[in-house]
Amino acid sequence: MSKRTLLLIAAGAFLLPFLAGGILMLVKPEWSPFGKPVFTEEIPAKRPPRLDQHLIDRHAGKAIADIIATAKAEREAALAKDPTLDPPVAGPPILLAMLPDAPLPFPGDVKAADEAGLKEFVTQMKSGPSAGPSTPEERWQFNLALAALGIDPADVPESIRMQTRPAPESDTYPVRLLPRPVELKGPVTAGDFDGGGDIEIVASGGASLFKVGGEGTLVALEGFSGVEPGDGLFPADFDGDGDLDLYVTRKSGLPDSLLRNEGSGHFSDETIAFGLLAFRDTTTAAWIDYDRDGRLDLLVGSLDQPLELYHQDESGSFHPVAWDLKLWAPRDTTLLAVADVDADGYPDLFLGRRGVPSRLLLSRPTEGGNSRRFEAAPLPNPFGPQTDLSSAAFLDLENDGLPDLLLATATPDPAKGSLCLLHNEGGGSFADVTVDAGLMHGEKVHSLGVADLDLDGFSDLLLGTAALSPDRVFANLEGTGFRAVTFASGGAFLDETVSWTTADLGGDGSADLLSTKSDGRVRWLEASGGGSQWLRVFLPEEPAGTRLAISTRDPDWVAETRLFTISESRLVTLGLGEGESIERLEVFRPGESVAAKTLESLKPGQTVTIELPPAPAKRPVVPMEKATGADSAKP
Repeated sequence: MSKRTLLLIAAGAFLLPFLAGGILMLVKPEWSPFGKPVFTEEIPAKRPPRLDQHLIDRHAGKAIADIIATAKAEREAALAKDPTLDPPVAGPPILLAMLPDAPLPFPGDVKAADEAGLKEFVTQMKSGPSAGPSTPEERWQFNLALAALGIDPADVPESIRMQTRPAPESDTYPVRLLPRPVELKGPVTAGDFDGGGDIEIVASGGASLFKVGGEGTLVALEGFSGVEPGDGLFPADFDGDGDLDLYVTRKSGLPDSLLRNEGSGHFSDETIAFGLLAFRDTTTAAWIDYDRDGRLDLLVGSLDQPLELYHQDESGSFHPVAWDLKLWAPRDTTLLAVADVDADGYPDLFLGRRGVPSRLLLSRPTEGGNSRRFEAAPLPNPFGPQTDLSSAAFLDLENDGLPDLLLATATPDPAKGSLCLLHNEGGGSFADVTVDAGLMHGEKVHSLGVADLDLDGFSDLLLGTAALSPDRVFANLEGTGFRAVTFASGGAFLDETVSWTTADLGGDGSADLLSTKSDGRVRWLEASGGGSQWLRVFLPEEPAGTRLAISTRDPDWVAETRLFTISESRLVTLGLGEGESIERLEVFRPGESVAAKTLESLKPGQTVTIELPPAPAKRPVVPMEKATGADSAKP
């Protein structure tokens, strides 16, 4: 064998591992030793490394406030050098700021915000290159401007006339959504944050807290002073001490925060102390006791890192377990919704992602039954696999105890619309009933809200639409479907609603709606004129999955039993329809068929506090001393 041949063989033997490694990195990019691993849709065979580990190490020993400040400053410096890192978001149309701050049809006694600007807008459109509005969008804006100026539609040429004075869909629908003056900035959430039995409002992304005073005035509290505002707010009593805590999510690599309630509505940032420090582009989160050990666990989704489920152990610390449970989404998680869809007592999960088909994941026992895993279940997909969802919500259409699933998209299909109602058929199976339920809707939908507006005991719907398109309201027809009541209720506001928060802020039974706009403004609407029979229920313990059966009688002595499943809020108002007396209220823990507590002979129009007897496996309360001196990153 020649010397040249031997050299070629030696060179080949030397290069072969590198060639094999290159091929392997193409097949398994997450195994690359260079730079950050790139995860695929396939579940990694080994526990995936943390993509932010270098930042965790870099900030070891620092206080969370300093870490957030440093990350924020570095983000701002990077944007100053390269603005494309944060592409500008299109603001609301200029026309919107000129219109009356009122729903369609504009009432005759309201004035335009900028009458001179509207006149100039109309004049410019008339004298434009096409000598008038040509596209449907231009014609709509032209008609809105004329309506705001008080021009009679009959005076608008028929060729470009559009309906800006729609008639009410019903002469009998009693509810009116009445705006109340308020100056709040979103994101917002609501709940009993001070343990006083009333609802407080958290605003400005977790930076401010307000108590609702007399006649709907807001009284500022000091509970969140110094908190860096976030993009999402997720309240829950994670430590079981009886008051609401708050998880604040942030985008663009800023760390999220776990704000622990120290009592009476004062909070401290315990993110590091409980093992939740992370750097990612967070989009959503959800509290879920996936293994029913009595301690809440935390799901966190982001655009740039895998979906993570943090399991809370007996000491109160959180540990990542998503990979262990084969719960895998490598990136682009945008929506999370939790409910016990198959009534087995364990919460299930809806997972929405960008550019990837959404999934329904059912909780199932592992072999031996000592743990839980999530398994994908068939789910009708009316929009197609590449259509991104803008919102998802579980609701119980007919109060049968089985949560149904409502999906929405901001990129509607001309034939299929922008809504899909999936009816729970039992056993984790769903059927598309959108058409039969009267929910065919062709406009873009950016957000979903669920509230019992008329106190008949059935969930009504609110749709947040694009700017200059009216928000929509649908009344539940006692579980048989929905009918549009947008204009009858006065809910056709034109400013883009990106999220809804619903609560009984006044404690009077009526639903209050806080709709957050794309520019951060918040509108407060009170549902006035609904039924007068309601019951407010306060559950001091974490209520998720608790079921209530309320048996009532109306004035004609007709008996009716309504089923309600509590999702998150510990203080809920339940509409009773015509039920003027409550014969029995039964409370069931998740998955149990025997009532944990029964109350009899109750009167509507009051607040009832329900404290259940100790469960078989009661979680320990984490002592406050745990967090003392533990506000810096661990090495």
